[in-house]
Amino acid sequence: MHNNGHITVYLSLTLLCIVSLMCGLLESARTAGTRWYLKIAADSAMDSVFSKYHREAWDKYRIFLLEDKSGNGLEQEWQEYIKPYMEHFGWYSVNIEEANLQQRALITDDRGTNMKQEILDYMKYGIFNHIPDETGAVTMLANLKEAAAVEDLSKSYGEHTKEAVRLEHVIEEINNSLEKQKRIWLEANSRLSNYDGHGFVENANELKKEINRIPTLVNSYGTIADELNAQLQNTKSKRAEAMNQFSDPIQITVSGDTDWYDSYVRQDGERRKEVEALAGAAINIEGRIERSKERAIEVEQIIDEWESSSDDDDGPDLSELWGSVKNIWCEIHISSLSYTNGVKDPEKQKILEKVQSLARKGLMGLVLPEGKEVSKGVLNNNSFPTLLYTGEQEEIDGLIDRILFEEYCGRFLTSFLSEDNKEVKYELEYLIGGMNTDEKNFTQAITDVLAIREGLNLVHILTDQEKREEANALAGVITGVTGVAPLTGLVAFFVMTIWAMGEAIVDVRRLLQGEKVAFIKSKENWRLSLQGLLDSGSRGTFEGEGSDNNGVNYTGYLKLILFLSHSSRQYYRLMDIIQMNLRATDEAFRMSHCVYRAEIKGKGVARHFFFGGLEPVFPIEVRTEKAY
Repeated sequence: MHNNGHITVYLSLTLLCIVSLMCGLLESARTAGTRWYLKIAADSAMDSVFSKYHREAWDKYRIFLLEDKSGNGLEQEWQEYIKPYMEHFGWYSVNIEEANLQQRALITDDRGTNMKQEILDYMKYGIFNHIPDETGAVTMLANLKEAAAVEDLSKSYGEHTKEAVRLEHVIEEINNSLEKQKRIWLEANSRLSNYDGHGFVENANELKKEINRIPTLVNSYGTIADELNAQLQNTKSKRAEAMNQFSDPIQITVSGDTDWYDSYVRQDGERRKEVEALAGAAINIEGRIERSKERAIEVEQIIDEWESSSDDDDGPDLSELWGSVKNIWCEIHISSLSYTNGVKDPEKQKILEKVQSLARKGLMGLVLPEGKEVSKGVLNNNSFPTLLYTGEQEEIDGLIDRILFEEYCGRFLTSFLSEDNKEVKYELEYLIGGMNTDEKNFTQAITDVLAIREGLNLVHILTDQEKREEANALAGVITGVTGVAPLTGLVAFFVMTIWAMGEAIVDVRRLLQGEKVAFIKSKENWRLSLQGLLDSGSRGTFEGEGSDNNGVNYTGYLKLILFLSHSSRQYYRLMDIIQMNLRATDEAFRMSHCVYRAEIKGKGVARHFFFGGLEPVFPIEVRTEKAY
C-alpha cells in the first residue's frame, strides 16, 4: 500500500504537468486564433465601411468614392461594423474599446495619383479597338511634338515675313519719294528755263519738303531692320532647339526654307548702306535748295529794280540771271536706289495676312457651323479640387497610362458635339482650358485643335514637292521676282504656313460638323487649293465638307491635345467636373471629403480562457488597411 501511494502521487503530478502543458498549448493556440479572428473581423469591418461608396459616382463615372464629411466618421463606422464580431466571439473572447485613424488618403491627395489609379483600375477591364501599343504611342507622340514644333516655328517666321514686307514697303516709299523728287526737280528746272521765278520757288519748297521725308523714312527703315535682325536671332535659337523634334526630311526642308531669312538679312545689310547714305545726301541737297532759292530771290529783285528804273535800255539779261540760279540748281543730284521694293502684288500679300488675322481674332466665326451656338454655361469653381493643386513635382505617366486616361475622359465626359442637356456642356474642353465658362474653354480647345492641324498640315506641305512649287510660284507673283531670291524664298515659306492654316480652318469646321479628319494628310484628302485659299481669304469665309475614312473625330482631337499636354492638373480638372455634376443632386458633396485609402488601429482586451487570477485579460491591438 505504501508503494502504491507513491505511484498515485507520481501519476497525479505527472498528469498535472501534462494537463498544464496541454492547457498552455491550447491557450497559446487560442490567443493566436484570437488575433487572427480579430484581424479577419477588422478587415471585414473595413470592407463594410468601404462598401458604402457613393453610388451615383459609380453609376456615372465608374469610380469609388467614400464620403467622410466629418473627418472622423470612419472610426465610428468601423467600430459599429466590428461590434457583431465582438458579441459572437465563441472561443475568441475579445473586445475593441478604442479605434484610431492612423492614415487617411483622400482622392484629391498625392498630386492626383489616387484618381489616376482609380481610372486605371477600371480601364484595365475595358475592351478597346483602336488603342495603340507602346510603339504606336511613341510614334503618335513624336508626330504631335513635331507638328507642334513646326507650327510654333512657322508662327515666328511668319511674323518675320510680315516685318520683311514692312521693310519692303518702306523701300517702296523711299523709291517713290526719290522719283517724286526727280519730277519736282525737272519741273523746277523747266520753270527756270521759262524764267518763272515764282513757280521755281514753289517747286523748290516742295522739293525741300519731300527731301525732309527721307531721314524719317531712313530711320523707320533702320528700326524695322534692327528689330527683324534681333528677332531673327532669337528664332534661330528656337529653331536649333526644335530640330531635335523633327524627322530627318523635315529638318532638311525647314533648314533650307528658313535659311532664306538669313540670306535676306545679309542682302538687306548691303542695301542698308545705300539707304543710310540718302540721309546724308538729303542734308547736302537741302543746302543747295536754300542757295538756289536765295539766288532766285536776288534775281527777282534785280529784275524788279531794273524795271522800276527810268533808264531806257534793253533790260536785264534774263538768260544770264536765271542761268546763275540754274547752275546752282544743277548741282543738286537726286539719288536712286539700285534695289527696288519686292512687293509687286500687295493685294495677294494682304489676303494672306488677312487669313492669319482671321484665324487669330475671328476663329469662332470661321469654324462654327451654321445653326450651332456656343454654350453660355458658367462653372462655379469656388470649391473645386483644382484649388488644392500646387503643380509641384508632377508625376510623369507612361504613354499607355496617358492614353487610357484620355480614353476614359472621352467615354465619360461631354463636349461640343454631345447632345446632353446640361448647363455646363463642354467638359472635355474644360480639361484643356480650365477656365470658368464654356465659351472660353471651347475657344481654347478649338485654338489648340487648329494648332495641331496647322502643324500637321504644314508638315505635309513641306514634304509635298507639288505644293511647294505652287507656293514658290505665288511668292514669285507677290514679289515680282522670277527665279529664286531671298525675299521670294521667305514669302514662299509664309505662303506655305498660311496655306496650312487655311486647310486647318477647313479641318476644324468639318470636325465641328461631326465629320472626321485624317491625322496625317495626303494628296487625296487635302481639301483647300491655293487659289481656294486666296478666294476664301478675300471672302472672309471658309467652307469644308466630307469625312475622311479612318480619320479622327472632334473628340479624338481633344484627346490628342490632352495626350500631348498631359499633366497631373488634368486629374484635378476631371475631379472638378465630377464634383460639379454630383453636386446637382447633393449640394454638400465635395471631392475633398472622399476617402481613397484608410488605415485604422483598434485597441482592446482579450480574455484568457484557462488562466484566471487577478488579471484574466490581456491587451490586444489590430491594424487594418483598405484602398479602392
